[in-house]
Amino acid sequence: MDAPQLRYRRLLVPLLAWVFGLGQRQWIDGSYISVEMAFVALGVYWCARLLARRGRSPVWGVLFVAVPATLASFDRMLVDGALTALFAGFWLNCEEEKWGRVWVIAMLASLTRETGLFLPAALIVDQLLRRNWRRAAWFASSSLPALIWYGYLAEVLPRDGAYSVLTFPAWALLRRLFWLRPIALLDPRGRALVFVTDFLAVLGLIVSLVLAAIWLSKCRRGPVTLCVGFFAALTLILGAHIMIEPFAFGRPTSPLLLWLLVEAVSSQAWIALAPPLLVSLGVGVVFISPLWTVVKGVLGYRPPV
Repeated sequence: MDAPQLRYRRLLVPLLAWVFGLGQRQWIDGSYISVEMAFVALGVYWCARLLARRGRSPVWGVLFVAVPATLASFDRMLVDGALTALFAGFWLNCEEEKWGRVWVIAMLASLTRETGLFLPAALIVDQLLRRNWRRAAWFASSSLPALIWYGYLAEVLPRDGAYSVLTFPAWALLRRLFWLRPIALLDPRGRALVFVTDFLAVLGLIVSLVLAAIWLSKCRRGPVTLCVGFFAALTLILGAHIMIEPFAFGRPTSPLLLWLLVEAVSSQAWIALAPPLLVSLGVGVVFISPLWTVVKGVLGYRPPV
């Protein structure tokens, strides 16, 4: 396994798969897929409730399926969809002021992915700004299981090799607009499609950041807006290694993109749906080839001789 400390930190999804698979190797695959799909269902449910609170149809909750992290999880069973779902639950329960649930969700998010620590961090900063030291300490305790786990891994596993994840703010993002990644496709039409969707995805991410900055400046400060701000800051400093393709940069930025999608529907700013969905398009293009293969098989397509 490459970067074992980094990979093993992302404990929650594989742990749940092991628990629900009763530790039996032959059941792990089915259990893992079930856990992934359960998080998709939770993400849709929590988004539907968020939008219903704003007077919109709960059907709009299906937008969660279009978020890059969800699409990537369908393809590769990654943990990013689970984290984005937990962010949706965090958002809903913060609005409903169900702080016990918020604590639990923040704790689970911290064990899902390193960026899940943004959730307890937002809660802590919010309470420190309110000078509520005791409540800040309580929210800080939600990150303790993850920090203990990280410390244990640092003791028992070799250190990960150096790799570039972060860089100077906005440098990799802007550079990516003027750089075409190599595509191992012989079909010129396939290469053209990937180049176009790549460019649109990067452009969509940049416009999403601008939109987020504008909307955050108009919102009342709270744990959710602070958390979104952290994800926006992360987006700005993602390194070239992450910015190489939408499949890589679309996943860690998905909570930010989900927030924009929900806010766009809430305020009926329909044009604002486009930038996040352009990032999703860049991720979703990977499904075109296998789907086309299936369609050709169903239609009995035969290439010309």
